[in-house]
Amino acid sequence: MITLFSLIFFAWISLRLIMPLPVGIAIRLGLAALILLVSLKHFFFQHFFGGLASPELPRFIIILAGWLYATLLFIFVLTVIRDIAGYLLRFAGQTGSLRPALTAWPVTLGIVALSLACSTFSLYEAVRLPDVKKKEVRLKNLPAELDGLTIVQITDLHANAFNPENQVRAIVDAINSLAPDLILLTGDIVDGTTENRKKDIAPLKNLKARYGIFGVVGNHEYYSNYDAWQAGLAELGIRMLNNSHVVLSIHNAPLLIAGVTDLAAASFGKPLPDINKALENAPENAVRILMAHRPRNAAVNAEAGIDLQLSGHTHGGQIIGFNQIVKYFNENWLSGWYDIGDMKLYVSPGVSLWNGFPVRFGVPSEIPAFILRKG
Repeated sequence: MITLFSLIFFAWISLRLIMPLPVGIAIRLGLAALILLVSLKHFFFQHFFGGLASPELPRFIIILAGWLYATLLFIFVLTVIRDIAGYLLRFAGQTGSLRPALTAWPVTLGIVALSLACSTFSLYEAVRLPDVKKKEVRLKNLPAELDGLTIVQITDLHANAFNPENQVRAIVDAINSLAPDLILLTGDIVDGTTENRKKDIAPLKNLKARYGIFGVVGNHEYYSNYDAWQAGLAELGIRMLNNSHVVLSIHNAPLLIAGVTDLAAASFGKPLPDINKALENAPENAVRILMAHRPRNAAVNAEAGIDLQLSGHTHGGQIIGFNQIVKYFNENWLSGWYDIGDMKLYVSPGVSLWNGFPVRFGVPSEIPAFILRKG
């Protein structure tokens, strides 16, 4: 699907931007060939370099490919906007110099220059260390003993050749500086095999939380060998709660932490997310916090008596405008806070991104730190 959209980008840019240029046919064909090469980035990653989600390439090559592909995307969007403007002028009867000016070479250069600027900024936003965002959340059933409890969420870390050991270590250091009570990892922790990612994921072993570190899988753990990563993440001190829960006693007050698996399980013969199984034999008097990689099924989870659901998966849509498409495919859950009955849902844009589309524009990454308050 990604390759199909990329070929549409290539065809539109070639026909509408490159071929009308006032240069020789050889130059135009050369530019079109270069655009085709960039547009096939995902195809090359998937078939020649180890996989779409985890190409085993030097980081600078992944970054360069991501930057060029992002530039291609911005050029496509701006070219479409230019063409729509041209058709609107034509519909309005503007047959003079204004409409032809839209296809003049200065406009083409402007589109390319603006696209390069946008893609450069977007790449910077994708690779920089995420900011810590402290957020108070009021839960009406929270015991007074748990008021002020701090929970840090890590979602969509995507440790891989694009997000290597030093990046993961910087995120771990930022989290540890908060001295959190709990750390919850809500999926898409890693891309690639346990052997290839052993060094990149190792800093997670240094995470420190007063009452424990818990996690669930996301869709990318299934792509990267689910069973191997269950053991691999446990070795790092992360207790995986896939369709299960644990009850913590904090200052003599119960706090239930539950987790469900991901819908990607259906393609791999693994257990689907099951909130009823996750809460089996759960005490009724405990505040219930759920880790679910995707925000989907939030209404079902609210009906099951969850007080707070933490999710990720969407990356916040990554780019303003495009994020509305992402929202459509995630039951309108995109980023930030949502109230679903008595349940609070928070969808984080994530601490990082997967290498397939490493850009952010107007949708920054974050390390969310939640402070529980009695509401």
